[in-house]
Order: sequence, then structure tokens, then C-alpha cells
Amino acid sequence: MKIVKAETPEQKAAFLEVLASANQRMAKKGIVQWLPCHLTAEAVFEPGKEPYLLLKDGVPAATALFSVEDPVFWPDKEPGSAVYVHRFSVAEKFAGSGLPQELLAFAESYARERKIPFLRLDCRANREKLRQLYESCGFRFVDIVEVDVLGVHLCNARYERPLEMSL
Repeated sequence: MKIVKAETPEQKAAFLEVLASANQRMAKKGIVQWLPCHLTAEAVFEPGKEPYLLLKDGVPAATALFSVEDPVFWPDKEPGSAVYVHRFSVAEKFAGSGLPQELLAFAESYARERKIPFLRLDCRANREKLRQLYESCGFRFVDIVEVDVLGVHLCNARYERPLEMSL
């Protein structure tokens, strides 16, 4: 397993393919995760967000976007107080293989290197299984927030996890 920053056009295309695969897997279960407008390069690769791609045996398998501010879902938090994790997804053929935990461990090391004391993320409030995953990974439920993103009204559960910082 290897995690790389998606910087080249090929890596970014692979990132979008993993998102689309995860979205299709959710759709088969009757879950609307992202609309097509949320899966474009313009919507995903915004300034200030760093895309990471997890490769399993050289194959793109999972994704995450990191940023140090989130004015949409966390407007009440100071920029730089956390690493915010978005577009957290696993390609369909890698579902159930423990990759979310690997990516979250990477996010934790990313935050520690920058001396940032929290990881924060959010998900649709009705995604019970995903919420259980976050809680099993040590995230604490904060609250429910309602926002409009690209013309879609979202009701999301917010989670955070404090990180032990070495002196």
C-alpha cells in the first residue's frame, strides 16, 4: 500500500475514478452520496485542498482531500485548528478491506507533522454505517449542520478527533 498526493493529470483522473466507483457502489445500495456536479475536477480539486490517493498493489483504491479550513461545514472553527477530511472514499472492488483506517492513520500523521491538534470530518446524517465507522475510529460526534452546496441542501453530522501531540 502506498499513499501519494494526486498531482499529475493521471493521478487526478484516477482520484475521480475512485470517487465515481464509490458513488456507484452507494447508488446500488440506494444511497445518494454525490451528484454528478460534485464529481467534476472543478468541484473536487479546489484551491486549498490537497488530494491524496491510496494505491493498493499499484491500483488506485481510496481517496481523501485534506485542508486546514472548512468554511462551509465548519465555519465556527479557526482556520488551522484541524485537518479537514473530505471526499473520503473507497473504490468498489476494495470495499471492506480496511482502507478507511489506513487513510485516517495517514491523515493523523499529516496533521501531526503540521502540529495541528484535530481531525474533523462530516458525512450525511443518515449514513449510519459510515457514522459508526467514524466513531469506531475514535471520532466524537459534535452536532448536525445544514448547508447548501452546489445547489443541494445537506444535513450532515460533524465529527472530530483530538490528536495527542508529542512535545
